[in-house]
Amino acid sequence: MLLQRIGILEQEAARLAAELQGVRAYYDDLLSSLHDAVIILDPQARVVSVNLAAEELTGCSRSQVAGRPIRDLFPAPAPLASLVGKTLEAGRSHADFDVALVCADGRRLTLSASASLVSDAEGRTRGVVLVLRDLSRVRELEEQLRRSDRLAALGVLAAGVAHEVRNPLVGVRAAAQLLEREPAFPPVLREFTGVIIREVDRLNRLVDDLLTFAGRRPPCIAACNLNRLVDEALRLEEPRVQAARVAVTRQYDPAVPSVAGDAERLLQVFLNLIRNGAEAMLAGGGELTVRTRFERLSTQCGGRPAGVVEIVDSGPGVPADVRGRLFTPFFTTKDGGTGLGLPISLRIVEEHGGALEVQSQAGQGTTLRVWLPLADETEEARG
Repeated sequence: MLLQRIGILEQEAARLAAELQGVRAYYDDLLSSLHDAVIILDPQARVVSVNLAAEELTGCSRSQVAGRPIRDLFPAPAPLASLVGKTLEAGRSHADFDVALVCADGRRLTLSASASLVSDAEGRTRGVVLVLRDLSRVRELEEQLRRSDRLAALGVLAAGVAHEVRNPLVGVRAAAQLLEREPAFPPVLREFTGVIIREVDRLNRLVDDLLTFAGRRPPCIAACNLNRLVDEALRLEEPRVQAARVAVTRQYDPAVPSVAGDAERLLQVFLNLIRNGAEAMLAGGGELTVRTRFERLSTQCGGRPAGVVEIVDSGPGVPADVRGRLFTPFFTTKDGGTGLGLPISLRIVEEHGGALEVQSQAGQGTTLRVWLPLADETEEARG
């Protein structure tokens, strides 16, 4: 009889263990399916478990972070350790909607973080659940919207100024040329009229840039061969690139489908970007790598497939304080630059439904990356 009862107890224990294993597997699957990063901590703020999204966010596996204090996993200046500490001390949930985080691989993220207390049936603290949501893309989109609004307002102003300035410039240049043709005009003064004409021409180029920047003519969309466009831009910039002693490496993906674009305007974009890359290395030459590729699901193009162009230079890179101002009109680090090349390129790309970004670190070169949506079947047929 006793052995029979022991056998029944063993069967019940095995059943309960199987149920417990099933419940544990269910919750593991539930945590793994979440897009938000979830980190479970004990009452001493040590990591008990993380889900798959948290592994991707931290760049560490569950076994690497288990048992480590949260302050070691996210060191200062990230305030996550403080957020968890406040939750444990106050016995209630806390949230922070703009946490700046530097990952182990150098990525800078903006997160929303919430820390919730876990208690048992008697109210004893069992730990904390930390939930992190990546807001970096949301913040980027907000900044793009603000930037587009600023550019639109500035474009209206630029168009008005450009039209008002162009006519007087034409008159000044014509007057200088007429003076030179006068029989009694002293040859010694031709140097000064030459300066007037050259400076007027420089101002005219600036006016042309302003009108391009302010232009609201919708692009003439057709199917465009991305590799051909980029290669044409490289050929046109070849004298400048060779003068800068820059070696060019082409890495074209022949399988990139046609993109939907205005070929003339896109060519202007790639000319600007290639010129920027070459000029970044004027001091002592360098290497410029131009590559194309196909991106099946591009977040930069609203989850649609896209053609991507990357222009990578081996120059000195762009400091963080300068990088944030590169698309600001009239901001330039070049002698004689107008500060309109990148803003014009950005406007053209955005008019095509694409995106343009700069990725750079001081001393490690710069990557200019363009996403453009693919052409549909109708445009392919017309192209």
